[in-house]
Parts: sequence; C-alpha cells; structure tokens
Amino acid sequence: MELEYQQQSYVPTFVRAVARNLSRTGRGKKQVISIIVDACMVVVSLWAAYVLRLGSFDVDIGHLGYHFLLLTPLTVLIFAGLGIYRWVVRSSTFGLFLQVLKGAVASSATLLVLLYLIPSEGMQPRSVFLIYGLVLAALCIGLRIVWKSLFDSDGKGAPVAIYGAGDAGSQLAGILKNGDKYRPVCFIDDNPAMINTTVMGRSVLNGLGSQLLSQLARREVSEIIIAIPSVNSVEYSRIYDRVEKLGLPFKTSPSFVELVSGQAAISEIREVSVTDILGRNEVVPDPILLKEAIRGKSILVTGGGGSIGSELCRQIVKFKPAKLTILDNSESNLYHIEEEINELIASAGDSLSMSFNTVLCSVTDKFRINQVFDAEHFDTVYHAAAYKHVPMIERFPGQGIEVNVFGTLNLVDAAMRTCVDRFLFVSTDKAVRPTNAMGATKRVAELILQAKARTSTHTIISMVRFGNVLASNGSVVPKFRKQILAGGPVTLTDWNITRYFMTIPEASQLVIQAGAISRGGDIFVLDMGDPVKISHLAKTMIRLHCQQVEQAGGTRPQIDIEVTGLRPGEKMYEELFIDDCCEQTSVAKVMSANEQCVAWAELQAELEMLRDGLLVEEREALRQQLFDMVYRDNAIKAHIPSKDETVELPTMPLLAAAAEH
Repeated sequence: MELEYQQQSYVPTFVRAVARNLSRTGRGKKQVISIIVDACMVVVSLWAAYVLRLGSFDVDIGHLGYHFLLLTPLTVLIFAGLGIYRWVVRSSTFGLFLQVLKGAVASSATLLVLLYLIPSEGMQPRSVFLIYGLVLAALCIGLRIVWKSLFDSDGKGAPVAIYGAGDAGSQLAGILKNGDKYRPVCFIDDNPAMINTTVMGRSVLNGLGSQLLSQLARREVSEIIIAIPSVNSVEYSRIYDRVEKLGLPFKTSPSFVELVSGQAAISEIREVSVTDILGRNEVVPDPILLKEAIRGKSILVTGGGGSIGSELCRQIVKFKPAKLTILDNSESNLYHIEEEINELIASAGDSLSMSFNTVLCSVTDKFRINQVFDAEHFDTVYHAAAYKHVPMIERFPGQGIEVNVFGTLNLVDAAMRTCVDRFLFVSTDKAVRPTNAMGATKRVAELILQAKARTSTHTIISMVRFGNVLASNGSVVPKFRKQILAGGPVTLTDWNITRYFMTIPEASQLVIQAGAISRGGDIFVLDMGDPVKISHLAKTMIRLHCQQVEQAGGTRPQIDIEVTGLRPGEKMYEELFIDDCCEQTSVAKVMSANEQCVAWAELQAELEMLRDGLLVEEREALRQQLFDMVYRDNAIKAHIPSKDETVELPTMPLLAAAAEH
C-alpha cells in the first residue's frame, strides 16, 4: 500500500469520529473553538520561544504575565481582522495559510511593541519575538493541516480513480476532494513519464499495465473518471475500450472545447456519450471571426427550427446581433426555437439588446419570401432550409426539387435584389457525385449559387459542404437510440457502410466562420476527420447503453444488430470533394474546393425545363433531369443508378486504413 493509504489506515476510528462530530458542529461553535485553540497556541508559542532562545526548559516566565494577557486577545483580534475565522478549515488552501502567516507576523510585531512598552524584570532576548512568530505560524498552520487531513481521512464519497494525471486530472482531483460524492484515491495514465509518480499525494498507475485491475481492487476503486479533455476521438476511443475491459463503471469530464468555450466546467462529471467517442476532434472557434460575422448585424436563418438551423441561431445569439429572424415552414419547430431564443434573451438581461422575429413560411413561397426581404434589410442570410432524407426524396423527387432547388433560387434572388451582404448555403457531402435525388437537388442548388455568384455585384454568395452531424433530427444516432431503448434490434443497412460525423455546435461555428471569410462563389468543405463505420457507431451506442443499465443495477440487455441492405440510391461511403483540387483556408478545419461551375444562361434554360417537369410529376423523368444537370459528362452519366438500384463505389485509401482498425 502506498503512503496515502497507510496514513488513512492508521488514523484511529475514535479520532475520525471526533473529526466527524466536530465537522457537524454549528458554524458559530466551531469559530469559538478555533479562537480558543489559537489563544492556546499563542501561550504555547511564547513559552516555546523563550525555551528555544535560552536553550532550557527551566524558564521563569512569571514576569511575563502582562505580555501573555495582552498578546493573546490582540492576536485573536488580528486573526479575526484577517478573516481567518470565516474560513472553513476543512477546505483550507494556500490562501488561508498565507493569511495565518500574515497574522503570525503581525502578532510577532505586537510582541515586540509590548516588550518595549512593558519592560519586564527578567531577561528579554531581542530575537525572542522572531522565534515566537515562526513557532506561532508553524503551530497554527500545522494544526489546520492536521484538521483537514483528519476530515479527509473520514472516507466520505465513493473511491474513484482519475484516468489522466495531467493538469485537468489534478484540477479535477482537487475539486472532487472537497466534495461529498467522489473521493479520488489514485490516478491512471499511459505516459511513461507519469507512471509510478505521485500527484497530489496519490499514486499514478500504469494504464497499460497488466496489474491495473488488481491495483484498483486493492484501493477499492468503485468508478473511473476519464479526465483527458484535449485527447482526440481516436485516442479517446482506445481509452474507452481499455477502461471498459476493466469491468468498472466509468464517467468522463468535458472536452477541451467545452471547457474553453465555457459550455462546461471541469467539475461536471457525466456519462460517456457517443459524442465523446466520435466528436473529440473539435477545434476552438475564433471568437474574433465569429464577432465580425454576427455582432450588430441583421441576420436571417432559414430552416431555423431544424438541427443545424437551430444551433446556428443559438451561436448567433451569443455574439449579439442587432436582429435575428428565423424562418421555418414547420409550426412546431418554429414554436420551440422561438421559446428557446426568448429564454436566452431574457436570461441575458441588459447584456443582450437585440430584436428577434420568427416567420412561418416555406422557401417555395416566392411572394412571401420577397415580402420578408422587403420588410427587413438583412446583412447576412444563412440558408439551412432543405429536405434532406434520402429515402423520402427518392420517393418524392418533385418535393425535393421545389424546396432544395427552387426554394434556394427564390432566396438568392431576393437576397441579391435587396443587396444582402452575405448569403451562405448549408450543403451536404451527398451533393458530391450524387447517386440519389436528394444529393442531386443539393448539387443543382450549388450550381445555381455558383452561377449567381459570378453575376452578383454586391451579395457575396458561398456554400459550406459537410457530412452528418451527431444527433441531428432524423439522423442515425437518434434512430439507433430509439431502437436500443426499445430493446432492439438495431437496423443497419450494411456492415461496411461509412459516414463522416461532426458535432452540431462545431459544424455551426465553422459555418459562421466560413461565411465570414468568403469572397464570393466559394465552396467551403469542412474537415470531418476520418469516416466512421456505422456498425462501429451502433456497437458503441449499444455498449454505452448496456453499461448505464448495469450501473443502475439492472441486468445487461441483449441487443442484436440486423442488416437490412442498402436503400435505393444509397452509397457505401460519402465524399467531400468533386475534384481533388482544394486548399486550406485561414480557418482551421475549413477548406476551399476549386470546382468547375456552369454559366447562368445555360443553367437557366435547364431550370425552366426542370420546372416544366414538375407539372407532370413523373418521378423517374424528374430524377433523370436532375442527373442530366449534375453529370454533364456522358462517361460519368453511365454510372447513374436507377431508382431501385443501390451503389457500392470503390473504397478510398482513407477508408481502407480506417477499416483495418
């Protein structure tokens, strides 16, 4: 056993009981006890000072009676004036010890004055006041350290191990030690420089060692808390696998981005989520760029009730726009985001002075859209309104064309007519070499905006393309969660299907930053990291759920995975670039794609034909028109799937490497 456990083991039970009873005593009584103890320390220190100075216990201090009588209450008053008795002793820190040291110095100076004002008949060594001050400081500080140690040895809270002995782990240990829920007893780390060292009086165990489980058992560890906020998702996943194999419950601290952005504090311990495992490659957003894009501006967000749109609104409110207008065609979604934004504004009080408005409207309603733009001059438009579900738009391509294609055209025309400064379109990786109608509609919308950007004299038009966002409405994460809670099975289209993932807050922040650096006609692509196997995501969510059930005292459920086969138009993997030509921008994780575009005159004629096709509403003909617009090369067009055909594209090198893991 290490030193800290020996110390705790040898504290007698009755001493710990006394410490526990004293800690439960009323605050006023404890202050009186502290005053009495300090008064005794003054008497002992003055006597000890003479003993040490004269080198003998045979010291006649009878002639110092007045010094004892005056110095004791004066020292207590000094300590009280320094706020020492307002301090909770069991939470003693360096700040308290510094105040006690100041009090001891002041008391020592007081003794010096008393020795000159009230001369005694006996010997008065001049250095006695210095020795007295040192002894008083040592006794008063030492006594408080002993009391704190006795209180800490009471063993309150569940014994936990902190995975990560760095700054975050040390800070977390200090916070938990002063609480009642957790009692940190050791650290775990993989860094060879940290292993077998001692941090905050607690041993650092080898996270890769074969004896880790037995070492944790000896310390009676009941839970592990992962406290490595800056680790990326790949390493976090490895740590998660290691910790899970130990068979102990575990939780996590917030990520680095959550800590820096103020979304969470280091003390906020929570269950591990799928976002922790897949979404820890975030970068801290540039606050200056976000302010430049938002502060003092009038902003419109279309599709503001959806997953991305609503998060855009939350981020926008943080940076104090002059006015925020949210447009959505879903009454329910618009109601919920309106309530949420109103609460954010109310909670901010006088620190947030902004106008807020909502509009219930479809982007396909050209007349109403023009009314909205004429009523308010917008500085920036974030266009996130879209139909996005692949199977649904495969069945109803006409609806996808009306919303995603002509709805986008309505908005950009209104923006250019009213001289909006910036127009930013939220696109998708499914627009890259699309094999389904939904992806094709988004690619056609990109072509429209590219063409319009070349003719625009005022409005800066740009697009941001990215993959899936974790836990968005209708995405695979909430679908899996619902299936898991129902006891399974979890349905998977293919064991090897992969997708890119990013958290909703990070995607929204990058969208705003990309819009701020746009020059016109840009197609920005967000760095989504490595693609993730959907089967890995499903297994991870099942493991997390089972762990939580077991922690709650339940029996581990049996949840199966069922493969249903690829859906019509579904790819095995998604891509982010049409061409390989791209460059990094000034914003981390935002790249700019250099892609060919189509002249507006040519595109306009094709759009008229597409609009005419909507009147007939022949599904296969509409799909073919979309693909004809997207694929202008007959060699590529030969690979376009029929409505009932699934597509498995060649495996990219990046995926091959990911599959090995």
